[in-house]
Amino acid sequence: MSHDLYASWATAELTRHLKTTPIDCFQGQVNATQLSMYANRESGRVWPIPDGRISAEIQNAKFEIAVELKRTNEGVHGILTAIGQSQAYLHKGYTGSIIIIPERYDSHSAPGNYIRDVINATRTDLPIGVFSYQAPDTTNASPFAGKLTCHKRIGMPLTKTVTTGNPLLVQKSNTQWAHLREGSSEAHAFFKYLQLAKQMGVTGLTEPSLDLPAGLIAACNRLRGNHTIEKYLSNSVGDTFHDFIWRHFWFGNIITSNVANIWSSRIPYVINNAATELLKPDGTGSKVFFSGKADSIKNKLIAQLNAGTINENEAWDLFVTNIRNRAHSYREDIDSGLAHLGFIENDGKPSDVGYKFVDACERTNDCHSGRPMLILGAAILKNGSIGALLHYFYKLSEQAFSTNPLRFTQRVTGKGLKFQQLDYLNWIKEELANNLKVMNTASLRGGSDRRPFQGEFAVLRKFNLVGSFRIGVGLEINWPLVQEYLEFEL
Repeated sequence: MSHDLYASWATAELTRHLKTTPIDCFQGQVNATQLSMYANRESGRVWPIPDGRISAEIQNAKFEIAVELKRTNEGVHGILTAIGQSQAYLHKGYTGSIIIIPERYDSHSAPGNYIRDVINATRTDLPIGVFSYQAPDTTNASPFAGKLTCHKRIGMPLTKTVTTGNPLLVQKSNTQWAHLREGSSEAHAFFKYLQLAKQMGVTGLTEPSLDLPAGLIAACNRLRGNHTIEKYLSNSVGDTFHDFIWRHFWFGNIITSNVANIWSSRIPYVINNAATELLKPDGTGSKVFFSGKADSIKNKLIAQLNAGTINENEAWDLFVTNIRNRAHSYREDIDSGLAHLGFIENDGKPSDVGYKFVDACERTNDCHSGRPMLILGAAILKNGSIGALLHYFYKLSEQAFSTNPLRFTQRVTGKGLKFQQLDYLNWIKEELANNLKVMNTASLRGGSDRRPFQGEFAVLRKFNLVGSFRIGVGLEINWPLVQEYLEFEL
């Protein structure tokens, strides 16, 4: 199993332990019923990056704990690096950190006690916890359950909380696995963004050239205030390398001269369905933004224009507002996705894995098959911890159906037995949030009409990693293909 998968499992079990035994986490008494805690991941790429992250809250007081995991194959030198890394996380802004280390090495019989003694010899008040672990039981939904030993409590002061000025509150994920979104977390969009990041220099940056219709420009001038059209329409008002990359990506691939028109002809108004420069993952052509569905902005505006309920200026103003809002949400999906998959560094340049992905796409002129797809799939499962999510699904389902194969199943008159997919998914979500502590359901984005794990399944199905749902099984997981991706060396 990969280091990242081990870290995800260990962080989840540490969270469960600290939630039920807060004395191992905080100085002073804490009522466990008032403590909210879940395992997640750092969404940014600001070095140093911990292997896991635990977020805690007590009556609006927020705490963030970094987790550093070492495996036996890293050797005893990992003992010393773990001590340094745990202190670096405190310097970064974490309120506490945890070292979790094997129960023993061939050349050291008690590394947990050794680390505890070294830390205490330096400063006894450092909020660094030390845990050791036995070999995980992968037949359990939480493989490290009953496998942890606490050698040193964290000892976080209840007065030392994360304040609103701490960037860790911004770089926050609500799940332990990568942020994936259907329609956004796609190979070609990732490739085009990373290709720009690879090609552009970090100095002498220039804005993209625009070729936009007069009506769109006039609307921007009415709405943009002190911002330039490029910055306003891309919802990107900064001047960092990230911002320049985003603006070139947005105007070069999505808000092109073809897409930027609402209509293709007047009286009556005919909708402009021009496609973007981004390719669909199924190979059926280019993606279409802003039109194609009854509730798409262009469709609604054309209907209102033909009905005479709005004029052209009003239509352009509404279109510009929609473009700007879409730029914000789409950039969040791209930025978060690339960071979670380890494809981009904090400075905006591709990481080593990101360069491998771009180079493979350029060599084959195809990002949807072959080596590029292997790189992306492996990154999703390993760096993105989706492999851990699939493990949780499988083991929770196995436990549920072993005692009742017809759980989440109803008999429908004239149709036989039918699996109640939504009931099953809601149960999985509750187990992940309330038992395994690997997601925070209080602030998940997306709205009540979205099905649980909708984005994750949409992406995984493009890789054929998951299928449909079956009675007595739940989610169908293509384990041979999952294993192939997990064994691929990034």
